[in-house]
Amino acid sequence: MIIEGMHFGVSKHLFDKHFTILWANDYAYGLTGYTKDEFYVKYRNRVDEYYRKDSETFDYMSSEIEEAWKKQKEGYLFECPVKPKRGKTVWLAMNGRFSGETYRGVPLIWNVFYDITDIRRSRKELEEKAELLIRELQRVEQMKQWLTCFVSELNEDVHSMANIIGGLSDVAVLSLNDPKRCEACLKEITVTSRQLRKKVCGASRNFQQEAGLEYEV
Repeated sequence: MIIEGMHFGVSKHLFDKHFTILWANDYAYGLTGYTKDEFYVKYRNRVDEYYRKDSETFDYMSSEIEEAWKKQKEGYLFECPVKPKRGKTVWLAMNGRFSGETYRGVPLIWNVFYDITDIRRSRKELEEKAELLIRELQRVEQMKQWLTCFVSELNEDVHSMANIIGGLSDVAVLSLNDPKRCEACLKEITVTSRQLRKKVCGASRNFQQEAGLEYEV
C-alpha cells in the first residue's frame, strides 16, 4: 500500500472510554513495538490499557478529542508521545476525524499520525537559539544604553580637564615674566594632563570590560 511506504500510521477507533482500536496498519502497530496480535493479546486493542502507566498522556488525548467532539468540530490535531516496547519515546502528530459512522451505536474515529520526534528536536534547538539571540540583543541594548551614559560622562570630564589645562596654559603665557608663577602653572598642567590620561585609560578599561574584551595595559 502507498500509505505504508509513506510511514504514516492509520487507525480506526471506537469513540468509547477505551478508544478501542478496530483496525490499524502495520506501521501504527510498529510504533508501539508490538505486532497486531501481540497488541491485541496484551492490551485487548484498548488505548487506555496501553497508556495505563502514562495516564497523564491518555487523559490529555481524551480531553483533546472530547473537546473537539463537544464543539462539533470535524476532527482534532495534537501531539502525543508513544513509548515503544523497546527503545526511546517517539512523538507523534495525531490528526483525527469524526467519520460520522457508528458501530453498534458508538461513533467511529479515523486517525492518521506520523513521527515528529526529529521535528520537535529541531524546533526545541531553534527555540533555544532564538532565546539566546533575544538575550544577546537585550545585552546589546543594555550595552548601548551604558555606552551612551559612559560617553556623556567621559566627554564632560575630558571637557572640564581640557578647559583647566587651557586656562593654566593662558596663565602660564601671561606669567612668562614671573618664573615661579609660570612654573607652578606648568606643574599644574602636568598634573592635570596625567589625571586626564588616567581618566581616559580607566574609561578605556571599563569599556572593554563591559564589552567583554581583553584589556591591554
